Amino acid sequence: MSAERRLVYNGEFKLKAIDYAKERGNRPAAREFSINECMVPRWKQQEDELRLARKTKKSLRGTKARWPGLEDRWISEQRAGGQSLSTITIRIQAKAIANELHIEEFKAGASWCFRFVK
Repeated sequence: MSAERRLVYNGEFKLKAIDYAKERGNRPAAREFSINECMVPRWKQQEDELRLARKTKKSLRGTKARWPGLEDRWISEQRAGGQSLSTITIRIQAKAIANELHIEEFKAGASWCFRFVK
């Protein structure tokens, strides 16, 4: 069985689908725009944010950073300086910053690091 590639939709497309769904319903909107029906109500919940975002931006994908202060601080400085960083260095430094910021539930695991670097 081949895996289907996930598609990314911009804000303008999502807003068109929302407007169509308001007039005709979720199922007809899903058929018209060739999307999964469960996407329409999710986009309806995000409508206010979508209307404020740039229409050409691939809007509201993924999750927000769980620890934004931690993830922006040291690593951004290193990247701006053009230094290459190993995942081990990132994890060690991230754990040290988490301790400074009193973030107790942060583990600096390998999976966090790979998602962050991605």
